Parts: sequence; C-alpha cells; structure tokens
Amino acid sequence: MPSSRNEILARVATAIGDGDAAAAWQHMEQLGPELERDADVAAAWLGLCRSTPERPTLVEDVRRALTAHPFDATLVTRGCDALIRAAERRPPDEPQLGEGPALVAAQLAERCLSGQDKAATSTDMLGYLHVAAGNARRLRREHEPALEHLKQAVTLCPERGGFWFNLGLLHKAKLELSDALKAFERAHELIGAEKPVLWNLAICAIGTGQGEHAVRALRALGHDAKLSPTGMPYVEGLPPVQVRVATVGSGHGASEHVPDRSVTFELLWVTPLSPCHGVVSSAAYRVASVDYGDVVLWDAVPIGVAEIEGRPVPRFPILAVLQAGPEHRFRYVALQQNEGEVQKLGEKLPSGTRLFVHAERIEHLCARCASGEHMQKHKHTAPEAHRLVYGKIVVEAGVDLKELRSELDGMLKRSPTVQLVMPGLLEAIGDTVAAGKAHQLWRGLEKLS
Repeated sequence: MPSSRNEILARVATAIGDGDAAAAWQHMEQLGPELERDADVAAAWLGLCRSTPERPTLVEDVRRALTAHPFDATLVTRGCDALIRAAERRPPDEPQLGEGPALVAAQLAERCLSGQDKAATSTDMLGYLHVAAGNARRLRREHEPALEHLKQAVTLCPERGGFWFNLGLLHKAKLELSDALKAFERAHELIGAEKPVLWNLAICAIGTGQGEHAVRALRALGHDAKLSPTGMPYVEGLPPVQVRVATVGSGHGASEHVPDRSVTFELLWVTPLSPCHGVVSSAAYRVASVDYGDVVLWDAVPIGVAEIEGRPVPRFPILAVLQAGPEHRFRYVALQQNEGEVQKLGEKLPSGTRLFVHAERIEHLCARCASGEHMQKHKHTAPEAHRLVYGKIVVEAGVDLKELRSELDGMLKRSPTVQLVMPGLLEAIGDTVAAGKAHQLWRGLEKLS
C-alpha cells in the first residue's frame, strides 16, 4: 500500500533529525509529483532545500517547487531563503556565480513582488520579499537595487529588527560604515544583544573610530576589551591570524601558476589588536591594497581555518585599511649560490629593517652573467646553479635610508655569494643613476632566468 503524504513527510523529518540529507531527499522525491497542486508539499520541499544548502541541484529544486506557485509570497520567501543560504556559503570576497543561487533568488522575489496585490498582501510579507530581493542583490554586489529593496523593507516594517540588520549588512558591504552602524544600532534596540548584531556593532564602531562603543560591544561578546591610548579597543593575548586580500602582479617575479596581470588572493599575517582589527605583520608579494604595517579591519566570520605549526589559524576577508603603515617597502631580486644565504643576510640587517623572502627558484647561469656582467659582451663560462630570490625589505620610517644603503653595500661586499638588487631604495634616496642601473640589472637577471 503506497505511503501517505504525512507518512512520507514524517520520514523526511526523521532523516533530517538524524542528519541524513540523502535519505531525506530520497523520501521527499516521492512527493515530487504533488508539488504543483499541493502548497503544503511545496513548503516542506523548500524547507528541506533550506536545510541542505550544499545540495548541487538546489537551484533546480527551488525552481521546481515554485513553478506552479510564483506569486505565493510565503513559498517564494522560503525558496529565496534557501537560495540565499546557499549563496552565503561562497566567501564574501569572491564574486557570486553568474547564474547561481543569488541571481535566482533575486529574480524569484522580484517576480513575486511584481504580481502582488499590495492592498491584499500583508506589509510583513511584502517586507520579507523586499529583504529577500535586497539580500540577493547585495550578495551579487548590485548595491543600488539592493538598497532600494532594503529601504522599502524598513519603511514597511520599521519595528522589524532583522530588516534593519540586513540594511546594515548592505551598508557595511559598501563600506558606508557610519550608515551601517546606525542600522545595527537600530537592530540592537529592537532585537537585543544577539551575537551577529554585536559583532557588526564592534566592526563598524572600530571602522568609524568610535572606540568606546566598540569596547562595549566586544565586552558584551565576552572579550576583555580595553580602550587603548589611541582611543581604539585593545584585547590582550590574541594569537596571530591571517587576512585574505586581492592582488595583481608586480611585473617582477611573476608566479609560474598565475599570470602577472591576473587578480588572485594572497594571505597576509596580522597581529590582532582586537578580534576584528590589527596590524599587518607580513609583506605582500604581489601588489595589494594593504601591506606590512597597515592597520586593517576584517569581517567577523572566517573564510576558512588552516592548521599551521600545530594550531588553528582563522583566515578572514579584509574589509578596509584603517591606517596606512609609515614603513618603506622595497622589492628586491637577489642571487644566492646556496640555499638560505639571502635570509641569513636579512638577519644581519640594521635595527628597524626586516627582510622577507617570497619566492625562490634555481637557475643555471654563467658566473659572469650572475655577477652582473650580462650587460657587457663576455665569454660565457660553464653554467652554475644560482638561486634567484624575490622578496621585500621593510624599513621603519625613522631609519636613515642613505645610511641603510651604505651598510647594505658593505654587507654585500662581505658576502660574495649573494647579489641583491633593490632599485626602490636608490630611488628613495634620489640616486637616479644607480637606480636606473639597478632596474637594468633586474631586467637582465629576469631575461636570463
């Protein structure tokens, strides 16, 4: 005897409770033929979609359930919720897929809004449709239509704290942190001290320089935050984290795997001052909007966690640079005959100067070419193994650059197996002739490699 609808839905609920998504869908598929004529089945189907945002066929599953119910606002908002949950699985610093769940959610919500009898539909339901459309457009970085939808939502339902929270998320995505803070404060008034609200209050208060406000939010989250002499929050003892930033090639030392002009991500180490802001403590290899010494703000939800030297290290998407670091950062290319020689040279640099090694590869060069004679005609000797090294030297603002140049020249004379070329330092001290020769030497080494 065939199972009844209620029996099948009970099995679906049991499978969900057991954490068995595959079994839940196996049962639910039996009700597929009922989707068009039974709104309750469609509601249960969309509820399962919401519970399984990782499902590869989610977009098709939602569309299938709503084919016969395009203007049923209750069902459409449920389907949009499922799609938005799926879209939010993608890190916020990566673009949404062209025909992915965010676009479909926006289209479904906007189509439903267009077919609503505004007089007959509750303001709450209209508000939910606008929030669905607004969130979907926000995830697609279509900020202007997203703003129109979310403004409509809070106008229709000004006492809905969740609507204000979503408006705040949009302003934060646009880096309109003052407007975001106002929206999150309103959400806080209406729905209380929920963690997502508190985190966003802290982030936006830091981003707008309101240290006392940030301290209160962080303390409410359980952090022993204090107000530092700079007027910003400080939480002692936080371990290093990483932030992920978009980069393009520098034109020198391009990766073998990423074309120089392509945009890709790079992970930078940060020494936290609070759980959502801190000082960058590693130098960017490619060209990024942030670098060593910058004070940066990041979002609260990590995009991943890596295990490094036996401990978990969360990685966060960067939001903004709060303060540019005063340091000088100079790129270099170097040749070393033996592994680690450039790094050892860096350990001997004067105080206030730090060397970073970013990339290293072995090249077989004529010894005279390697010494800088490739710009002149000479008889090539048998190729020898040389290690081509790329990196940066970071110099604190108070260091005398002319003295640094002199000390570095002396160190290199005492290290005949290392040759280091750094045009930026020479440009910074105004020695344009030497800088020009250094650029030529750099280009020559790259042509030989």
